[in-house]
Amino acid sequence: MEVLVAKHAGFCVGVERAYKIALQEPENQPVYMLGNLVHNKQVVERLRARGIIGVHSLSEISAKGTLLISAHGASPEIYEEAKQKGLKIIDTTCPWVKKAQKIAAELAGRGCRVVIVGDKGHAEVKGLLGWSGGRGTVVETPADVSNLTVAENCLGMIAQTTQAEEQFQNIAAALRAKFANVEVHNTICGATSHRQSAAIEIAKQVDLMLVIGDKMSANTNRLTELCAKTGTKTFQIETAAELDPSWLTGKTKVGVTAGASTPKWITGEVISLLSKIVL
Repeated sequence: MEVLVAKHAGFCVGVERAYKIALQEPENQPVYMLGNLVHNKQVVERLRARGIIGVHSLSEISAKGTLLISAHGASPEIYEEAKQKGLKIIDTTCPWVKKAQKIAAELAGRGCRVVIVGDKGHAEVKGLLGWSGGRGTVVETPADVSNLTVAENCLGMIAQTTQAEEQFQNIAAALRAKFANVEVHNTICGATSHRQSAAIEIAKQVDLMLVIGDKMSANTNRLTELCAKTGTKTFQIETAAELDPSWLTGKTKVGVTAGASTPKWITGEVISLLSKIVL
């Protein structure tokens, strides 16, 4: 059985940066993590094992310490609340997310409606809504555009950085068909596009595709969807423990890719297990 690994897979630069910054924080003072630093349970568990305290809201923090802003970013209100609490802020926001936040703020500052192509409820999208200053609207599908009304004289479009390129372009086309003077800012990160293209390329060559990553990782879920669309049987697993050997029966080529929040050690364990399975 041959195992093909996607050229671009696993930790992206933004996630790797966030993880390394978090590990550098001293262990002798309170360090708080708002939400999940990255969307991967195993990574978050390692950080908590170092004493980093996970919180869902700043209201849970009563003592002074350090606050880690996740790679997904946060709204301006979070930064202000943290300052008022006297917290030291360590910002691990991905540079691509920072770019999207800046564009959202600029559009809102000009009085434009900010259309965010993304997943409602995702941490990054919540942050982008905050930077849109009350002018943000989340659109998940082209069908959502039909119900969209815009009171502003201008409209700008940005994307959650892990969106699928095809979906983004389809929504852009729907907006242009309905509204005049639509500013399209493609803020999908390069790493996302490269991972998606590489995963699709591998999926077309194999009998079975394995996508490694957490179920709460938007970019991993999108990789799974795109691989499945090629017609190749696709499974998403979080760790090697979830790999079912029966999936490999009769397969001669297996493809492997991993989401941007998946560390090398997890991908390595899956590949190692595949090499040991004798059919």
